[in-house]
Amino acid sequence: MKLPLRFVLPAVMALSAGACATTNATVQHPIASAPNAANDEAERRYQAAMELFRDESWPEAIEAFRTVTRGNATSRQATLAELRLAEIEFRQERYTEALAAFRAWLRYHPAHAEASFARFMIARCHVEQMPEDWFLTPPSWERDLSSAHDAETALARFVRDHGTSEHAPEAQRQLRRVRQILARHEVYVADFYSGRDRYNAAASRLLGVLANFHDSGLEPLAALRLGEVYLRMNRAAEARGAFQYLTETFAQSAEADAARAHLARLGPGPSTPVRPEGAPDTEDTGHTEDVESSVDRPEAQP
Repeated sequence: MKLPLRFVLPAVMALSAGACATTNATVQHPIASAPNAANDEAERRYQAAMELFRDESWPEAIEAFRTVTRGNATSRQATLAELRLAEIEFRQERYTEALAAFRAWLRYHPAHAEASFARFMIARCHVEQMPEDWFLTPPSWERDLSSAHDAETALARFVRDHGTSEHAPEAQRQLRRVRQILARHEVYVADFYSGRDRYNAAASRLLGVLANFHDSGLEPLAALRLGEVYLRMNRAAEARGAFQYLTETFAQSAEADAARAHLARLGPGPSTPVRPEGAPDTEDTGHTEDVESSVDRPEAQP
């Protein structure tokens, strides 16, 4: 017996809908689970690489992190693996290579949560490229200051932009250390000029220390030497200004007592205030190219 069409059509449509639902469910499930499986595998590989990193097994760690980056180049784990590869360069004291790697990573991930760490490591690369004996002896005349200036610029920028970072205290400590080196060099150069009666050049260097190297710890010495340079130039008003600046701004320093003794010998009189903010930037005048070839240079420190 034939069924009427009005009964056949709904049944056929119901069967078709059920078949489609079954087919869709079968197709969609593997597609949805594939990314999760890939992420789980990338995370497993990354954590295995981190174990090697913590053990300082550098060749094995490098290969493990590279495997992570090759497996899924756009994953979160691949991004972190690239950063760890840059850090391994630093840990192996390959500072030029590390610097290039951190910069490349930042170029592609400037807003990443680890971006502040990368910027801190860039500053550390500059610090590590400075000659080691600069931390032990006054820098000599012939030294190239470019690495020190690069370190100061990178550290100052990091402290300014990432003052709340966990790395900020260490960056501030390194910044003071670098500024002390740069300031000491400028005082050294000023003494060299002063010893050859080039007092204007000496005064310019000392004003530069007061203007550009805050928190270096060399400001009291620079102010004292500045006043003494002015005395040699018979510029009593400016000498009084330098000594007064020292006794007022750095009253507890050892140099302040010497400044008070100078003021007592000078006696009362007009005073020209010191204005460090108007001093030239020592980065523009701190290189050996500024020295006239006809002037003898001091011998290099050992």
